[in-house]
Amino acid sequence: MGMKKSSLLLLLILALVLGGIFGGKAWLDRRAAAAAASQGWPAATVATAVAQEARWDARMQAVGTLRALEGTQITAQIAGNVVTIGFESGRAVKKGELLVQLDDSTQQAQLRSDEAQLQQARLDLERMEKLFASRAVSQRELQDAQMRHSVAAAAVDSDRATLAKLRITAPFGGALGIRQVSVGQYVSPGTAIVDLQRWKPLLLDFTLPQNLLSQLRVGQEVAFRVDAFPGSSFAGKVSALGAQIDPDTRNVPVQARLDNADERLRPGLFGHVSLGLGEATSGVAVPQTAISYSTFGDTVFVVQEAADGGRSVQARVVHVLAERDGEVLLDAKQLAAGSEVVTAGQNKLRDGAAVKVDNSVRP
Repeated sequence: MGMKKSSLLLLLILALVLGGIFGGKAWLDRRAAAAAASQGWPAATVATAVAQEARWDARMQAVGTLRALEGTQITAQIAGNVVTIGFESGRAVKKGELLVQLDDSTQQAQLRSDEAQLQQARLDLERMEKLFASRAVSQRELQDAQMRHSVAAAAVDSDRATLAKLRITAPFGGALGIRQVSVGQYVSPGTAIVDLQRWKPLLLDFTLPQNLLSQLRVGQEVAFRVDAFPGSSFAGKVSALGAQIDPDTRNVPVQARLDNADERLRPGLFGHVSLGLGEATSGVAVPQTAISYSTFGDTVFVVQEAADGGRSVQARVVHVLAERDGEVLLDAKQLAAGSEVVTAGQNKLRDGAAVKVDNSVRP
């Protein structure tokens, strides 16, 4: 009996000790949690923007390449030595300006000889025509004189055509590239001399999926952007559609024309094309930097007044309707126009976090 009382007493003492240990730890944890809650997180500094009501035309994005309306590599048609170069690399030329003169001394001598023979053939023909009128020569003799005159005239025309090919001129006005030949150099047919491109206007070639064919038409506006001129957009209009769908890609070839009045663009530039399809979409526009993208959905942080008089943010899931020129169009049912959204500093935020707005700098 005494042993049972001793055992119960030991168990009671052990229970009291363990209860005190665990109870004390729980009390300390509650005190620490209460202290952390009363201390709070410091307000994060963020930049913001106001969501604006907007109505955007539906746009299709594509990749395009610029091409000159007129452009060619000037080459030699006849072999010869370069005796004169009439241009400088990179400058503008007008149609008909001399680019290169090849040695034409032999052809000039041949021309003088053939012109003399033509003069003689003309005199012979005039004499034959007079004799034929007086019936002193036959019809056959007159025809022979006419033939000799035609052959001599053809020889002179051939000489002049050869001389024209030795005098290489600009076939149209435009901008020259880098000179590829030197004075005294022997060039053969096909030898590259200089690149000539007309920069105003330029053609923009791109393709779009075949399912958009019914929505494409000549005259639609396009915007073209290139990395060489960040922040700039160049306007143009669709000028032609391909005659057939590409059987390999099932895309529609589209060509637009850009005025390029300031001549900043160059043939061969690669960039991004935005084509308006004319179907307007309504929503609210915010800077693209306001969107936090994730696999769980796109969100924005909306700034609102907090209960303690400060400001806090609410994380809100949104649906992006369209993107354009650094902005996104959002569904107005998920974000109202006039809402203040965070555009910089989102990496510091969580739902309900306190914030301090400072739009003078970007955190």
